[in-house]
Amino acid sequence: MIRKILIALVSSVIFCLSLAFLNYTPENDREPNVHYFSFASLVMIYLLYATPVYLLLGVPISLVIDIVKRKIRISNSIFKYVFEVVVYLISGILAIFLTLIVLSGGKILLDITDARRLFQLGAIASLLYYHIYIMSFLLKGKKSI
Repeated sequence: MIRKILIALVSSVIFCLSLAFLNYTPENDREPNVHYFSFASLVMIYLLYATPVYLLLGVPISLVIDIVKRKIRISNSIFKYVFEVVVYLISGILAIFLTLIVLSGGKILLDITDARRLFQLGAIASLLYYHIYIMSFLLKGKKSI
């Protein structure tokens, strides 16, 4: 459980740094009289939203996925990897969907097509978590669950 929380925090930082890098406008490209956020401000804003999602939804969902994996017992490592990627991908989209319902007060259900990019970010965030989770076992020298 501690491992999952630490991985969620690391994943959140990496995810938010990446998002800030993609959305940051360098000084040379800025228009006059237009407000731009600094890189650090972007990271902090993204952390405020992403970290609770990783901790409050990502970690519990990951625990549920571990329970399901134990019950299914896939022996082929490639099939196991593909299965886990698909499950984490769907879970990331579901986590973003639940977050959007809470943040919008249910209004997101009226026009879900506007949230497509956010669903993609949820999928990317969950796959980042999953792959850091795998790497944590490789670095430790243990076999994953």
